[in-house]
Amino acid sequence: MKAQDLPILLASASPRRRQIISQLGLPFTLGIAPGDEDAAQLFYKGPATGLAQWTALHKAVMTLTQPEAANHLVVTADTTVILDDQVLGKPRHEAHARELLLSLRGRWHHVVTGVVVSTLIDGEFRSRGASCSTPVLMRDYTEEEVMSYIATGDPMDKAGAYGIQSASFQPTERIDGCYLNVVGLPLCTLVRLLAEFDVHPATQGRQGQQCPWSEQCQR
Repeated sequence: MKAQDLPILLASASPRRRQIISQLGLPFTLGIAPGDEDAAQLFYKGPATGLAQWTALHKAVMTLTQPEAANHLVVTADTTVILDDQVLGKPRHEAHARELLLSLRGRWHHVVTGVVVSTLIDGEFRSRGASCSTPVLMRDYTEEEVMSYIATGDPMDKAGAYGIQSASFQPTERIDGCYLNVVGLPLCTLVRLLAEFDVHPATQGRQGQQCPWSEQCQR
């Protein structure tokens, strides 16, 4: 079976990634990469900017060991928030979420999402991966706003303890790049990787946009 004939499996528990990939109009099923992601990252020794793609590749390898991934094109992704060359992970508890949000307040940082498309064909592992990086400036929010946001529970499953799409908190002042990357899945990056397997979106993005998949992209 050729790669372009394989159905897509999105290996992610993120509802945001599921919503984003649906914009491509391609059918897909869902799965979750097995294993302890945090424990695996302890073995990573490269630069902070490479961690997201390394983790996405690790998720791909782990997912392809699962029966539901057989004869599928697997999409995996991981997002990191980087401040002063340090990776800010997901908050461990509410006090940690407060610490992360206050460290980001009024400052620029980078959000990096690594994306990998992979499959097994005749027992051979094939993969293509890339990263997208977006500089993000946080607004000068108050501690009271931070505590109200934490009380919603929204920060607790997000790198850097925030979701750019939060309508109530609205954490960012500006971005200089791909909005969907900050949400967690840069579609332009994914579309390029799928094209290397001769898989193309069933829907077309808006013509003449810097990013045809998101009106909120800044370039």
